[in-house]
Amino acid sequence: AQAILAQVDHPCSSVAFRIVAMSFAGRLRSVQQALGSVLQTQCRMQVTAAASPMKFRSMSGKVRDADAMEALDKGLREAADKIWPKVPGVMRIDRTKCMQRMEYEVTIQFESGDALKAFLNGDVMKKELHPHMKGFSHCFEGGLSGLKWQNREAEKILDNTKVL
Repeated sequence: AQAILAQVDHPCSSVAFRIVAMSFAGRLRSVQQALGSVLQTQCRMQVTAAASPMKFRSMSGKVRDADAMEALDKGLREAADKIWPKVPGVMRIDRTKCMQRMEYEVTIQFESGDALKAFLNGDVMKKELHPHMKGFSHCFEGGLSGLKWQNREAEKILDNTKVL
């Protein structure tokens, strides 16, 4: 008997399943199992995403020039290697910049509001990160006092990333 190949795409998950079966009953059972696991995963992801908003700390400011922007990138990478790993609950750090307007922004995502509070009140912020930042104050228009700091919450509205 020749194996029959079928591909099933679940519209909400972008997960493709390749099903090889010798009989109709085997194919049907495979499809039911595949769709069942996709729906369970989808429900788990929706419940997790809706549980609580993501917590962020952001810093933004105007930078003097392209050389200052380059120095800030180098300093951010140094801090990401040496200082940020000491902060519990940090999930990711993103940097955005606009070369035309010389704007620079760093956003740190925390796993919870408690992790963000612990960071703000902790020794790493006061004894390591702040002194590190002082070394780059000349890069910003207005020095460190020209920076804007904000605590933010975010909610994922659309996620087009594909899970394989």
